[in-house]
Amino acid sequence: MVSAPPHFEIKARNQTSEKGQPAVLECMAKGEKPIGIVWNMNNKRLDSKEEERYTIREEILTDGVKSDLSIKRSERIDTAAFTCVATNSFGSDDSSIQLIVQEVPEIPFGLKVLDKSGRTVQLSWLAPYDGNSPITRYIVEYKLLKGTWESDVQKGEATGDKTEMSVVNLHPATTYHFRIVAENGVGVSKPSDPVTIITSEEAPSGKPTSVRVDPIDENTLKVMWKAPERSDWNGEIQGYYVGYKQSSLVDSKFVFETVEFSKEEGKEHYFEILNLKTYTQYTIVVQAFNKLGAGPMSDEIKQYTSEGVPEQPPHDTTCTTLTSQTIRISWVSPPLYTANGVIKGYKVIYGPSDSWFNESTKDTKITVSSETILHGLKKFTNYSMEVLAFTAGGDGVRAPRIYCQTEQDVPESPAALKALVMSTESVLVSWKPPAEPNGEINQYTVYIKPSGDSKDKEPTAHKVAANQMSFEASGLIKQDPYEFWVTASTNIGEGQPTKSIVIAPSTRVPAMIASFDDSFVATYREDVKLPCLTVGVPAPEISWKVKGAPLESNDRIRQLPEGSLLIRSVTRTDAGEYSCFVENSFGKDKITHHIIVLAPPHKPQITVGATTSNTITLNLKPHAADKEPIHGYTIKYKPEFGDWQTVQVAAKADKFTLENLWCGSRYQIAVTAYNLIGTGDESDLLNTKTTGSKPKIPEASKFIEVSATSVTLHLNAWLDGGCPMLYFVVEHKKKLQSEWTQVSNNVRPGGNFVVLDLDPASWYHLRVTAHNNAGFSVAEYEFATLTLSGGTVAPPVQDVTSIYTYLPWIPKWIDLNVVVPTAATIIVIFVGIIVVCFAWSRRVHENGQTRLRDDMTVYNQSMIMGGNTLDKRHADFNDELGYIAPPNRKLPPVPGSNYNTCDRIKRGFPGPYHGHGTWNPRARHMYEELNGSNPRCRGHLPPCPGSDETMYTRCRGIDGEDICPYATFHLLGFREEMDPTKMPFQTFPHPNGHCGTIGPGGTIPGNGIMHQCPGTQTMPRNGRYSRVGGANSMFSPEYDDPANMGDEYGSQYGQYGAPYEQYESRASMAGRSIGSPEPPPPPPRNHDPNVSNTSNEANDSKESNQISEAECDQHQQPAANQNPGETKPQQDNNASKAEGSQPTILWQCNL
Repeated sequence: MVSAPPHFEIKARNQTSEKGQPAVLECMAKGEKPIGIVWNMNNKRLDSKEEERYTIREEILTDGVKSDLSIKRSERIDTAAFTCVATNSFGSDDSSIQLIVQEVPEIPFGLKVLDKSGRTVQLSWLAPYDGNSPITRYIVEYKLLKGTWESDVQKGEATGDKTEMSVVNLHPATTYHFRIVAENGVGVSKPSDPVTIITSEEAPSGKPTSVRVDPIDENTLKVMWKAPERSDWNGEIQGYYVGYKQSSLVDSKFVFETVEFSKEEGKEHYFEILNLKTYTQYTIVVQAFNKLGAGPMSDEIKQYTSEGVPEQPPHDTTCTTLTSQTIRISWVSPPLYTANGVIKGYKVIYGPSDSWFNESTKDTKITVSSETILHGLKKFTNYSMEVLAFTAGGDGVRAPRIYCQTEQDVPESPAALKALVMSTESVLVSWKPPAEPNGEINQYTVYIKPSGDSKDKEPTAHKVAANQMSFEASGLIKQDPYEFWVTASTNIGEGQPTKSIVIAPSTRVPAMIASFDDSFVATYREDVKLPCLTVGVPAPEISWKVKGAPLESNDRIRQLPEGSLLIRSVTRTDAGEYSCFVENSFGKDKITHHIIVLAPPHKPQITVGATTSNTITLNLKPHAADKEPIHGYTIKYKPEFGDWQTVQVAAKADKFTLENLWCGSRYQIAVTAYNLIGTGDESDLLNTKTTGSKPKIPEASKFIEVSATSVTLHLNAWLDGGCPMLYFVVEHKKKLQSEWTQVSNNVRPGGNFVVLDLDPASWYHLRVTAHNNAGFSVAEYEFATLTLSGGTVAPPVQDVTSIYTYLPWIPKWIDLNVVVPTAATIIVIFVGIIVVCFAWSRRVHENGQTRLRDDMTVYNQSMIMGGNTLDKRHADFNDELGYIAPPNRKLPPVPGSNYNTCDRIKRGFPGPYHGHGTWNPRARHMYEELNGSNPRCRGHLPPCPGSDETMYTRCRGIDGEDICPYATFHLLGFREEMDPTKMPFQTFPHPNGHCGTIGPGGTIPGNGIMHQCPGTQTMPRNGRYSRVGGANSMFSPEYDDPANMGDEYGSQYGQYGAPYEQYESRASMAGRSIGSPEPPPPPPRNHDPNVSNTSNEANDSKESNQISEAECDQHQQPAANQNPGETKPQQDNNASKAEGSQPTILWQCNL
C-alpha cells in the first residue's frame, strides 16, 4: 500500500438549515491512517466540550475517516464557514462547508400612509431582515375597527421586491387597522404593529329608507323616513333635504326643505310640509347629505293632501213614522262649495231619546242617497236622529237633531205571575208589567178557570185597571183547583197571556209575599217605595233588611203599615239590596229589591295628553262609579292671571283640545260632567302649561353690528323659546350716564333694527327687552362705536358700573349715585347725635368731680396705728393734686390691659369698690381713708419722710378712685433728689384699671413694703434699683424705658409682653416671674448733674429737656431708731437746693 496524505473529494460546499432545527455537517477524509480531523468555525478551532450545542463524532472507514459535526438547534449565529481539517503523517487537507441558517423574515417596519381617499389607501414600509431567504411577498392585512384579527381580516399582497402597495375597495369615513407581514421560503414573519387609518368622507351613496307620506289635514303632508344603511353614509350625516312639488305641474322643480339629523339610532325622521293645497297630489323625495354633499334621492312618492270635512250639515231634515218598527228620514245635501271634497255618503245616527247619551244604545246607518228607512226599531219608542255628510277628510257637521216616535202595537205578556191562597174561598193573583209594553197599557185581564171536574167550563175574565198589579179572586170552592193567567192590552189590542198557574183554596194560609223581586231606578233626592204585599193566616210578621243588616227606622227610612218600605230623598248611599221577610206559623217567604240611584256624575278623571305652544289636549274619562250615562262635560279653564272660560264637550269625546291658548303660560283646568239628573262635582284642579319659554338672549357678536354713528340689531338672532316674538323695547345710554334713552318700545320682530344718532368713538350700553307670551327677557350689552375712519376704540380703564358685577345682589334699578350720598348723610347725622348724647351724659356724670391741679398740698402727718397717713381732709385737697403731662413719648401698653392717660380722678363713695365708682367727699383724714382694711388687695407704700413705717396700697385706689395711668402727683413736704437711688418710684397697674393707697390697718404684719396690685408691674433692671426684702426695705424706683424694650425682650411691647409672677418676699412686686428680665432704668434728668453720667452709661434713651413721667422726686430718709407708732416730718439737708420742688409718684392704672 502506497503511503498518501489525507484528502477530501469535495473541497467546498453549501449547506442550509432552518432555525431551530438540528443540523449535521459531514466530511470524509481518505488517506493513510491514522487520520485526525478537527473542525474550525470561521477559522477558529471548535471545541465541542466548550460548546454544548455542538457534538463531534468520528467514524473510521475502510478507506478513511468520517467526521460529523452535529448542531442540536440551529441559531442565526450558526450561519458561518465550517472547515474540516484532516491530518496524518504524510500531510493534511481541508474541506469547507458554508452553513446557512434560514429563518422567517423579521417584522416589516416603518408602515405609513402615503395617500388616502374615500376608498383607497397607499401604504409604504421598509424591508426587514430576510432571514437568509429571499422575501417572496408582503401581505397587508386590514380590518374594521370593531373587527378581530382572527375572523374579520382582509388581505392584500405585494411582491417581495416592493415596499409600497395600494389597498382598494375600502369604505369611506371608516376606521381601519392595517398591519403587514413578510413571507419567505421558510415562513411568514410576525405582523407589524397595527396602524389606524380613517378613510376620507364622501357624499352618501345610499338613499333614505322606509320613506312614506301621510296626509295630516287638507293643507299638510307628513313625510317619514329612516336613515340610509350605515355603510352608505360615507361620513357623518348632517341632515336631509325633503323635496316636494305639485304632481300635476310636470315641468315644476322640487322645493327643498332642510331637516336636521337625529343621532338617535333607528329613530324615524319626519317633516311636515305645510300650506299645501286641499286635496291635491304632491310628489315627494328625500335625500341625505353630509359635509361633502348630498346623496341620491329616494324614489318618488305621490300623495294627496286630505280632503276637508264639509263645513255645513245637510239641511231640510225630516222624518216620518211608517210602522211600529220603521221610520223614514230624508234630507238635502250641503252646498258643494262647502263640501271641501267629494261627499262619499251620509251617516244617520239614531237611538231612543231616553237613552240618547248612552252610546251603546245608538246605531249608525250609512247611505249614499239623500233618504233612508230605519228598520228594526223598538215599538212605541221616541227616537232621536242626526244626519251628517262625510268625505275622505272626515265627518262633517251634524244636522240639528229631529225626533220621531214609532207606532203602538200589542204588548208582550206580563213579565211574571203569582197566585197565593188567601183563605178557604179566595186566591190573590199578582203580576209584573210587560217588559215591552209596545204602547200605553190600558188594562189587564185576569182569567180564572176551574181546573178539576169543571175544566171544560169557559174561563172567567176580569178586567183590571192598568195601574193595578194584583187581583183577589173570591167566591172560590174550598179544595177545588183553579187555573189563573193574565194578559195586557193597548189600543191596538190584547197581548200574549202569561203562563197559567193552578192553585186550590185551603184552610192553611202560610205567609207569602205577592210582590216580586225587582230593580228600582230612583232619581237622586226623590222618594222611593219598595212594595212587600203579603198574605197569611195568622197575619205574618214583616221585617226588612237593608244591605244585609236589620232595618233601623229613622225619619228618612221607615216601614209602612201595609209592609212596604219608604225611603225619602234618595242619595247615592241608598243604592243596594233591600230584603223583605214574612213569617207565620205555616210558612215564611222573602223577596229582594235592588235600588239603582240615578245621581249627578262623580268627579270626572282628567289628565293632560299633550301640549303645544298654544294647545292643551285633555284626556276625559267618566268616573267608574257613575251608573247613569253622562250627557257631556263642561271644561273650565283660565290662564294664571286671567279670567275663567268654559267650553262644552260632547259625552262621547274621550279627548278634547283647548286651542288658541297663550304660549308658555300656566293654566288651571277643571272639568264637570253632567247627565239627565244634573251637573256633578268638579274635578280636582289641574295645573299645567303650554310649551315655550321666554326669549333666549343671543350673543353680542350675532346680535350687534356696530358702525361709527349707529348700531344695527339683528332681531332674528333672538330665539323665541318656542313662543312667537311679540315686540322689542330698545334703550341705550352712554357708559357713565345713569338715565336710559328709549329708542322704541314697539319694535316688531324679524329683520334688522338700526339705532341712529350715536356719537363716534364712544362707549354705550344697550338694553333690549324681548317680549313673547311666556314673558320677557332683558339683555344688556356694552359696545363702542367706531371712529369716523372706521377704527375701534380701546376698552375703558375702569368700569364704574361694574359694581353690579361684583355685587350682583344690588338691584340695577337702584341709582348708587343717589343712594350712597344719602346713606352717608344719614350715618353722619346718626353718629353726631350719638356723640352729642355721650358728651352730655359725661358732663352730667362729672358734675361732682373737680380737676386736680399741680403743687397740691396733700401731706399732713397723723398718727393712726403708728403709721403715717395722708390727710385727705385738707381744704385745698382738690386744688393741690394736679396732673403732670407725660413726656413726648409714651410708654407701651401692657398686653391685656387698657391704659389711658387722663386728667381727672374719679372720686367714689364709701362702700364696695367697682370699676366706675365715684367718690362722695367727706371729712375724714386721708390716712384714715387709707387705713381702711380691704382683704382683697393690700400693699405697702413708701414711708413718709422721717419715718420707716409702712403704707399699704389698695388696688381700687382711695375709696374706689379711678387713678389715671401715668398720672403724676406732687406731695408737699417731700424734697426732690437727683440721685435715682434716693427716688422711690412705683407704678401700680391693675387689670381692673384702679390703684390706690391704704393705711397699715390691714392684716399684713411688719413694716415691710408690699405691692399686691395684680397685673403687670415694672421692676428695676440690672439691680440698680433693686430692693432687699425684709422689715425695713426701702421703696425703690421702678421704670420701664421704652427705648430699651424692643431688642432686649423681642416684642413690640418689650417686657410687657411677658407675664410677671411674684418671686420675692412681701416686699417684692406681685406678678413678676423668677428670673424674668428686669426693666430698663429711668431716663436721665438733664438738670441733675449727679445722675447724668450714670444714667447715660446704663440707659440708651435720648436726652430730653422735659421731665419724664418715670421720674419721682422724693427724699429717702433712713428709718432707723423710730418706733412704729410715731411719725415725724424730717427736712433734708439739701432742702435749699431743691426749694420749690416736690416729690413725684407715678400712678399707672388701667381704665
